[in-house]
Amino acid sequence: MVTTMASRSEFSKRLAQQDEQHIDRAIALLWYYHVTEEFEERSPSDLSYDLHEDGFPKPNVTRLEKELKKSRYTIVGRRNGTFQIDIRRLAELDRKYRPLLNIKDVKVEDNILPSEWVAGTRGYLERMVLQINGASQFGFLDCCAVLCRRLMESLIIEIYISQGRQQEIQVGGVFYGLDKLISYVVADKKVTLGRNSHSTMNDIKLIGDTAAHDRAYITQPVDLDDHIKARYRRLILELLTISGIKK
Repeated sequence: MVTTMASRSEFSKRLAQQDEQHIDRAIALLWYYHVTEEFEERSPSDLSYDLHEDGFPKPNVTRLEKELKKSRYTIVGRRNGTFQIDIRRLAELDRKYRPLLNIKDVKVEDNILPSEWVAGTRGYLERMVLQINGASQFGFLDCCAVLCRRLMESLIIEIYISQGRQQEIQVGGVFYGLDKLISYVVADKKVTLGRNSHSTMNDIKLIGDTAAHDRAYITQPVDLDDHIKARYRRLILELLTISGIKK
């Protein structure tokens, strides 16, 4: 399950239908940034610019700063000259502004990788698998291809971390690029890969590289057909098992 919500411009359009003052709109934006985790804090100048960018009259920055200091909904941020939402007022603001977000829960199908393979393992793996499946389901195939490549790369690294050998695949504390990672793990006598794993790795890398770097090409359904999906599933299960992430 993934949650979708209104973009900032959509949120502002709904906010414009309410009878609000400049300070109220600024607080609403601060709340929006808090909920979406886009920003933790903003300066009066930032908020004035954001409101103007969304089509509102541009507030006077000096006056807005004074009003933010007096507001019961805000506290001073960690960075000098910034403000953030006072968490003690969050529930009150939630009741007022959450209806403007148009929040929807969308069910994501396991149409490339079973989500249960990474459930309860690493948070970043759970999110990556969710995004791979969601991107495939909704036809965002360039995104899907890049994420498939990224997951494969991450799991190769996890193999070496699990064995305490991560220094072998680093230069100056930075992990090898995927080309070198594939060459290293395929040649590694301490890691047993399936007969077809090397070719699958190369194919996924090519598909992901093309999606990320080719200026004009758009990933097509044929690039991620059932055959490549089946090969990719086998590879990911293998990497999850070797790394000890999936028992």
